[in-house]
Amino acid sequence: MSKISVGLLGASGLVGEEYLRLLKNHPQFEVVFQPNRNTLLDFDAARPCQFLFSALPSDRAQQVELEYAKRGFPIFSSASCHRLEEDIPLIIPEINPDHLEMIPLQQKRRGWEKGFIVAKPNCTLQSYLLPLYPLHKRFQLERLAVTNLQAITGAGRTFKLSGNIIPYISGEEEKSETEPLKILGTWDGSRLHPASLVISSHCTRVPVLHGHLACVSASFKKKPTLDQVLEAWETFEGLDLPTAPKRPLIYFEENDRPQPLLDASCDRGMAVTVGRLRSCSLFDIRFTALSHNLIRGAAGGGVLTAELYYEKIKHI
Repeated sequence: MSKISVGLLGASGLVGEEYLRLLKNHPQFEVVFQPNRNTLLDFDAARPCQFLFSALPSDRAQQVELEYAKRGFPIFSSASCHRLEEDIPLIIPEINPDHLEMIPLQQKRRGWEKGFIVAKPNCTLQSYLLPLYPLHKRFQLERLAVTNLQAITGAGRTFKLSGNIIPYISGEEEKSETEPLKILGTWDGSRLHPASLVISSHCTRVPVLHGHLACVSASFKKKPTLDQVLEAWETFEGLDLPTAPKRPLIYFEENDRPQPLLDASCDRGMAVTVGRLRSCSLFDIRFTALSHNLIRGAAGGGVLTAELYYEKIKHI
């Protein structure tokens, strides 16, 4: 089977490098276009591409990705600038694949015949939103408090941190409190209704190379037992796609797991590892959850979303 030709915008950064690694021997996609940072808008060279991945920072993505979409290129974007646009899907493939149905509406509103933009959420969300999703479906999440301990590679190649913790990351808490409402929202065929829940987030940079660890407390409309929580995680099925983990959620019984050094790379960095489930004196339950910020939280999540889209259009 011939592979789908794709391009990558922003290949020189940490996320771009991870995209190239994941796509090097991909069974479906082949990278044929990588513009350098000085000639990003090269529509003729991009012509063979059926779609583009973008790892551009938001300040560049706002203009560049829109120009490519206008010219008929589908874009799978990692940038934050598009995520809360009402007609742009914000996708975690195991949670809200039906939100891809927004694409025709986006194209109609913007006058784009073939181009579109699909956004990937903030890397911080992956660790805690995936284990919360099967619980939300059964018990309806109402309140969430989460402290995110975020790895240094989430801040880019030049960021350095040793022997210290920085209790502030610009924009991260706002993203952590708003993006889940869209992802967990309901698509009715013509508009998206955001989820109704309250989220309080702390985002802290810690001296860890890879892996965002979340300390989560959550309350639900119907309080689950701890056994029900474990059963929901154990039976949560993955997707039949090349980049998808066999088990999206892996639970550790040990009290000191998951740990970034030991567990961030579980199932090629695409699984979310969970541990320390227990009752909470203020909320219903509490637990810790870990995801690889450059793979599951960034490039891997983008590749998986593209795989999901192309699997869907096969059946249209």
